[in-house]
Amino acid sequence: MNEWLRAKKTKGLKAKPMVSLMVDKSVMSKFLLDTLEGREPLGPGAVFCIGEAGDAWQQNPGSLLKKYDVTNIDVDGWMVCNPKPDNEVQFYESQVEQLITGHWGETIDGVPNQQRCGVGDFVLRNIVDNTDQWVVQRRLFLNTYQVIGH
Repeated sequence: MNEWLRAKKTKGLKAKPMVSLMVDKSVMSKFLLDTLEGREPLGPGAVFCIGEAGDAWQQNPGSLLKKYDVTNIDVDGWMVCNPKPDNEVQFYESQVEQLITGHWGETIDGVPNQQRCGVGDFVLRNIVDNTDQWVVQRRLFLNTYQVIGH
């Protein structure tokens, strides 16, 4: 069994509602977002996020606003978001290659919302909603999170 530790996000991101990037919702699910953990269909109600390293992912607006404060809007209309002080997650370092089921991800062998996790990558989850979990590649986790204990 994996021991879940705690960490805080330390780096910000930029975000835009998916509908501002692709206005025709009727075709949105036909496009795939190439994330670090796999390719997933675009969600019409999602927010498109770009992290410090240029990595892209999507999440629902409620989750974004629970974890980040919008501190500015840049000249291109991107929301500049900084982690809230209480933005804690649980995590463990994966010792095996595995698939993680989260709220987003690709469909693999008929199972939706799968994310690929490599050895040394980190599995993170929401402390309140343990079904909200995701994979963060090792280099990004080490650059954007601070371990705070058990």
